[in-house]
Amino acid sequence: MISNGEKGESMANTSGKLDKFIMKRLNQRLVFSIILRGGSVSRQQIAAQSRMSQMSVGRIIEELEKLGIVAEENGDEPDAGPGRRAKRLRVSSTVFLCVGVEMHRDGINVGIINLHGRVLRQIQHRKDLSACPPGEVITLIGTLIGRILSENADLSVEPFVGIACPGLIADGVIRFSSQLKWKNVEILPALQKQTGIRNIFIENEVKARAVAEDLFGAGRDYERSIVLSIGSGVGSAAVFCHELYRGKLNMAGEIGHICVSPGGNMCECGRRGCLQTYIADWAILREARTVREDITMQGLLEANANGEPWAINLMNRVLEYVSIAISILANTYAPDVIILCGRLIEEYSTLRDLILKNYKREISDYVLSSFDLKASDFDSDGTLVGAGTLAAYRLLDEIL
Repeated sequence: MISNGEKGESMANTSGKLDKFIMKRLNQRLVFSIILRGGSVSRQQIAAQSRMSQMSVGRIIEELEKLGIVAEENGDEPDAGPGRRAKRLRVSSTVFLCVGVEMHRDGINVGIINLHGRVLRQIQHRKDLSACPPGEVITLIGTLIGRILSENADLSVEPFVGIACPGLIADGVIRFSSQLKWKNVEILPALQKQTGIRNIFIENEVKARAVAEDLFGAGRDYERSIVLSIGSGVGSAAVFCHELYRGKLNMAGEIGHICVSPGGNMCECGRRGCLQTYIADWAILREARTVREDITMQGLLEANANGEPWAINLMNRVLEYVSIAISILANTYAPDVIILCGRLIEEYSTLRDLILKNYKREISDYVLSSFDLKASDFDSDGTLVGAGTLAAYRLLDEIL
């Protein structure tokens, strides 16, 4: 029989071991993150940034090297002293490759992503997902995942897959997606059954993009960054101290359905006056086609540049509401930088430049001086990178 004193001592020992285990994993992740963000760093730099001893840093690096995710390279290091060459460390780009999947209204992109945020290979499949039942789309995603895996034998033994999807995602369920016209769709069990892959994860597309921007893009030099995505939908995501801010039920950032004009334009969600009904691509074209039935976005921009009054009027309204969106984010989150991305930004440089030139319209002077506005450094693959990177971090959670 164990006495109360012995029980207390046993629980204390267990607690102490657990605390040490948790601290070890946290320190491993911290060191890995410093190397990933630094690109190529020395042990001295890691020790300074992590505030750990060089001995502790050395032990962690040995563990990461054994896992194959960190490698040493020779290079000049000023801190090493005259005549000495310190070894610098970088994250390996050839291990723990993951699969990223991007869903959007017009199709599915699937790619192989490495730990440097590079898309090594990609499959693009064009299809109007909003016109398809969820089961058909899920089967198509599973087929594309199977295809890219069969074509690439250099993935980890057990693949990790990250999916980026427009809409409100909570607990692995697509609670609502106005773009896809889906409600309460449980996508993961069906995909796991079809593909035989256990490790599949799903995230809101803009939050996935924010991870990519923070690690590899326009947000990497900032502590507080906001992504504003404008395309077939409108969304935002916040990253503070390199951590996503999710809010309750992962709802943070759903800016597209903020009512900016009560009684205004009808939205896909069934309400009136939502922000996206003024700046999403389909909403802009809906207005433009009341004047020219078959006009494209490029045609609208050309009409605006040619001085056609109706196009100038419409584009001025678009720029006004984009400025309102930026103002909402700047006043709500007080970020260091707001990063523009999404189809309208990436595919139409003329519109991107108009926004960068005119975004100050609805923003107070005292707010304007508090943040930078930048367009994303990525092309159209930023969200795919984010999806694959989220999968990679889940994989690292399994081993670190």
